[in-house]
Amino acid sequence: MGIISLVRSLIPQGLRKPLRQVYARIPQEKRMEKEYWQLKAFLREAQWWDRERIEVWQLEKLKKIVRHAYENVPGYYALYRDAGVKPEDIVSLTDVRLLPFATKELLRDNPEDFVARNIPSWRRKYVTTGGSTGAPFGFYHTDINVWMENAFMHSGWEWVGWQLGDMSAVLRGSLTGSQEQIWDYDPSRRELLLSSYYLTESTYKQYVTILREYSPKHLQAYPSAVTLLADLILKYGDVGRVDFKTILLGSENVYEWQKTKLVQAFPETRIFAWYGHTEQAILAPMCEYSDQYHIWPFYGFTEILKERNKNTKVGEIGELVGTSFWSKGTPLIRYRTEDFAQRGQTGCSKCNRQFDLLRHIEGRKQDYVVTIDGGYVTLTALIFGQHFHAFGAIRNLQLYQDKIGEVIVKIVPAGAYSDLDSSEIKTKMETAVGERLRVQVVLVDEIPKTQLGKYRFLEQKLDIKCGE
Repeated sequence: MGIISLVRSLIPQGLRKPLRQVYARIPQEKRMEKEYWQLKAFLREAQWWDRERIEVWQLEKLKKIVRHAYENVPGYYALYRDAGVKPEDIVSLTDVRLLPFATKELLRDNPEDFVARNIPSWRRKYVTTGGSTGAPFGFYHTDINVWMENAFMHSGWEWVGWQLGDMSAVLRGSLTGSQEQIWDYDPSRRELLLSSYYLTESTYKQYVTILREYSPKHLQAYPSAVTLLADLILKYGDVGRVDFKTILLGSENVYEWQKTKLVQAFPETRIFAWYGHTEQAILAPMCEYSDQYHIWPFYGFTEILKERNKNTKVGEIGELVGTSFWSKGTPLIRYRTEDFAQRGQTGCSKCNRQFDLLRHIEGRKQDYVVTIDGGYVTLTALIFGQHFHAFGAIRNLQLYQDKIGEVIVKIVPAGAYSDLDSSEIKTKMETAVGERLRVQVVLVDEIPKTQLGKYRFLEQKLDIKCGE
């Protein structure tokens, strides 16, 4: 448990809300750590460095984190000893490929072996994530991860006009696990907290009332949650009644059909997304001038790899493998995220940052559909990257697969949905993969959300091995 978490845990429950009110009176900029401000100042300048200077900085950070792991983390010492690698072997960024991968299974099955022995227990905070496959595992962060993550996230949001102290609505997850409370307000962070779990047609008007009362400038949301909100706004003719300066999208992949609905429902709003994960090995916000993702080179070292440890070329899809420069409690070095993306150029012609780009986030390892011949198809190629007239008559959808070569498409229809829409979905999906997939469309009343209030667009019950 970190020192901040320890202090919070010692405060009696009944005193927390009053103390939060007092804490809120302190200007937010005064409450941020000095390290936060120092890192933000660094990022403000370093984001414009040339590629050579960036890589020199990255190499020094890579050397330090590898030595830290080798000297203080028994699991990494054993891993590198068995591979015949020592920290002094890292003399260029390409030498990262000498290091073995760290996988979710390795960390999950040997949690204590991958904890840094030189960091006292009171400085560590245990963090868990279900990951893309639903197999949970835990690791340790320190207080560094808090101010570091805030500095990087806020720096990216500032590209599209967010400022510290702005009021935001947050449509992510469940607040209490009870429908009795669908919202709360945190004055210390100036955040209107809205449950994405209980956003339904019957509660929709309450959400609109609360949003209009508080008028937050920004909305932080799961893409699936804000798409549902957009659907309801369009259905009830409420375009213009609820609007934001920016909608900040994270924690799920963002599909083009979702962006289309968001633009229709929030015509005056800037849509901004990023790729990241709880493990904090890779962070890639969108460019402010395009839809391509810019990998923060100061957050960590990112590889986009094909099978057998080979680098992808521009335009190719590969697995994202990240090395965190900041995670010391449980170092993540060559960590296989099991997420896939399409490599872009190095250097953005729109903003002139010399970052590696991702053209598109393809999704999680489990976001692949298996065809009759054992091939793997992404949701983008199969459905979300195509134009379907039926999308205008769909409230929500989910793909389900438990047999090779067969997929069920569950549709929550809107009022105008017809058999022609089902036929279009079936025909286009089967054609997209050369008839290597049998598609069945079924209509349902609702699609269950996960415990975190998200929608899972593919319930994949098969054991996916792509990218290995």
